[in-house]
Amino acid sequence: MPSRNSSRPSSTKSDTARQAPPAMHLSGSGVSAGIVIGKALLIRRELPPVVEVELTPAQVPAEIRRFKRALVASEKQLVALRDRVGEIIGAKEASIFDAHLMLVADQVLGREVIATIESKRRNAEYVFAQVIEHYGKALREVRDDYIRDRLTDVQDVAARVIRNLQGREHVDLSKLDEPAIIVAHDLSPSDTAGMDRHHVLGFITSIGTRTSHTAIMGRSLRIPAVVGVAKAEIQIAQGDPLIVDGTRGVVIVHPTEEELRDYRKRIRIQARWFERIQAEANLPTETIDGFRVQLAANIELPEEVETVKQVAGVGIGLFRSEFLFIRQATLPDEEEQLEAYRAVVQEMYPQSVIIRTLDIGGDKFLSHLDTPEELNPFLGMRAIRFCLSRPDIFMSQLRAILRASAFGKVRIMFPMVSTLDELLEALDYLRQAERDLDRKGIHYNRHLDVGTMIEVPAAAVLADKLAPYVDFFSLGTNDLVQYSLAADRANPDIAYLYQPTNPAIIRLIRMTVEAAYSHAKWVGICGEMASEPLLVPLVLGLGINELSMSPVAVGLVKRLIRRIRMYEAEQLVEQAVGCETAGQVRALCEQFIQRVAPDVLQG
Repeated sequence: MPSRNSSRPSSTKSDTARQAPPAMHLSGSGVSAGIVIGKALLIRRELPPVVEVELTPAQVPAEIRRFKRALVASEKQLVALRDRVGEIIGAKEASIFDAHLMLVADQVLGREVIATIESKRRNAEYVFAQVIEHYGKALREVRDDYIRDRLTDVQDVAARVIRNLQGREHVDLSKLDEPAIIVAHDLSPSDTAGMDRHHVLGFITSIGTRTSHTAIMGRSLRIPAVVGVAKAEIQIAQGDPLIVDGTRGVVIVHPTEEELRDYRKRIRIQARWFERIQAEANLPTETIDGFRVQLAANIELPEEVETVKQVAGVGIGLFRSEFLFIRQATLPDEEEQLEAYRAVVQEMYPQSVIIRTLDIGGDKFLSHLDTPEELNPFLGMRAIRFCLSRPDIFMSQLRAILRASAFGKVRIMFPMVSTLDELLEALDYLRQAERDLDRKGIHYNRHLDVGTMIEVPAAAVLADKLAPYVDFFSLGTNDLVQYSLAADRANPDIAYLYQPTNPAIIRLIRMTVEAAYSHAKWVGICGEMASEPLLVPLVLGLGINELSMSPVAVGLVKRLIRRIRMYEAEQLVEQAVGCETAGQVRALCEQFIQRVAPDVLQG
């Protein structure tokens, strides 16, 4: 990646003036789809500077009153912000600010600040900043991404309270003079919620994940965004021309004329595709020769249901339930889980919801369980292995899912099953959970569909032995690829080995589908292969019944499916299985798409 400090050959002053800086390509996580071109506007988001001031005993009561007034002012501002967001994009998104209001109203926090003002006789800004830093340090030490993301919420509230104590004005991104792409180390939910969609073209942050409140707000506002771009606010200067591709997670600084032409063309193509996608929203998802395919959406949080509902005829093919556990400091009990599942199931009715049981471990941890460190967590105590080792947690979740099935169409699936013994033990716990509810006279769906994920090679090879005990398989191709090829998909040094088109992967998937069909069971796919346009014909040809993906990808995949003939997709698979390398399979897929939908490759 080019550096802003790269050495350059000497040139005359006039040559230097004409010479554009070299293009710099940065990568991150695309959390809100779309492409935008514009200039960078850098936003600094540190806590306001505070000065330590020693108070006399007589000044302490007035300082405490000043602190309380700042809390009241902050509360009023947050209520107004919540109401504004509710009017613009809905009550679910506005509920993000309920957590901010709870922090402002936190009596334990307030009492700690007041007690310190009294005992140390220091000004409110200084004391409050010290207390918040203590909270922040605790959050920074947590391993879970979701909990670490809450640090932004704490800092957002802290900055608001301190500015109110100091009488400073808040930076308002709803009042920009001209369109710009926001660049920051991080953005608070307040920043994102206040963005003027006509002037904020997109945003880039150095930190953040898909589950951060800022990312959720960006998707809700349909503002293209890329987060996790290392040192973005350092590598990008004020006013730099940028391209932001929120779909692919790419940022180009000082793009070349050729790149600008290419991306402008992509924007035009995507605009045309979006118009066509909207026009076909209510048409069936079927190939030209009448093969019906069910599309579904992957979600991580209950708040994402509203986005799914905007896509006609789509259910939820993967509800990652672990985020209910990661997002709070204590384990959610059965009633808390029931409320979360019930809300999603009722909102989605009459569409179905597949709830995956707790998939913890690997890159996701529960700090409050004090789980031991592992040398290789991806090959350790994760997913179904963890659940079987903790029946108390597993049974609570199973009962909550069963109870939620009384409110809509629920399916359940177990993650990372490697052996038949694991599947049978998980099913035994499910039957035990049913008996628990029967004894209490609690209603649930007695004919709940149960499935297992195929994520490890052993499960694919044993698919014919697993199929008699379940109603469906769901292929988790992200893990299936990395486990089959022994390649960590997050390791850039071996990224070349992460090959969804490897003939071995194609054979494992076909083996799984054939085993399912031989037992009259259906197969879905919830990995990235489901939403990669280039691979959709391959997935169809393999006989997959349901494709589950990010909600924003559904329209594109649907339109692509409607331009494919099933028998041609099956022929593509036969050719792919005979290939020797992943590159050969990918080339076949490119040729196929070039013939049936060339505008996909151009966009």
